[in-house]
Amino acid sequence: MRLTIVAAALSGSALLAQRVPADPAAIEAGRQIYMGSCSGCHGATGEGSQGPSLLSGRASRLPDCALFNSIKNGLPGTSMPDFPLPDEKVWQIAAFVRSLTAPAASVPVPGDPVRGRSLFFGESGCSRCHMILGQGGFPGPDLSNIGAERTLHQLRESILKPSERISEGYRAAVATRKTGESVQGVAKSFNNYSIQIIDRAGEVHLLDRGDLSGVEIKAESLMPPLKNPEHATDLIAFLARQSARPSQGAAR
Repeated sequence: MRLTIVAAALSGSALLAQRVPADPAAIEAGRQIYMGSCSGCHGATGEGSQGPSLLSGRASRLPDCALFNSIKNGLPGTSMPDFPLPDEKVWQIAAFVRSLTAPAASVPVPGDPVRGRSLFFGESGCSRCHMILGQGGFPGPDLSNIGAERTLHQLRESILKPSERISEGYRAAVATRKTGESVQGVAKSFNNYSIQIIDRAGEVHLLDRGDLSGVEIKAESLMPPLKNPEHATDLIAFLARQSARPSQGAAR
């Protein structure tokens, strides 16, 4: 009996000393397990569905060992079951869950950031609409601090599925004057009386709705999805390093 207690104590001490692995391979392995076993209740990106969100509340504040125990042993009195997986796989799931809320700049990211920079300012054309530290163009968001403001998942989604979530002030718009001329860009603000549009040259147009024959706010982003997976990986690696100001947590 004493040997059993000592062994259990040593096992518990080892668990307390262990931390969520912080490497891209563990996060990706955890993502694959999560998608098959956890996403049905917690959502593909941890936003919650049948189960609670993993992006806020208690789950996001658990210490590493408590997160491990919650995954491994479940939560009595709730619909969260136990998962009798090898410890290594449980830690991999924990690594993925942690990555859902961590700013991209604070987690290991696969890909070649040097190649990503070349793509951003060259072949992929990102800098025609986005700016980093004063280099680039309009009318997209400034990305100088994007690695501290967004999670890795959010970066990936914005590059592969840019129309999935469009931030306020960046919806594509076309305003047509009664004279027949049109102004295209992003709608920074609009109401029943006026609309403010920034075009691709960075020029701000404040238009009176009374002078317009029509206004179209588009559902699709001006930004096209990036189709090349390798390019996307390298571009994400570059953007994740953009942290001009200290991180205050990932914004959603």
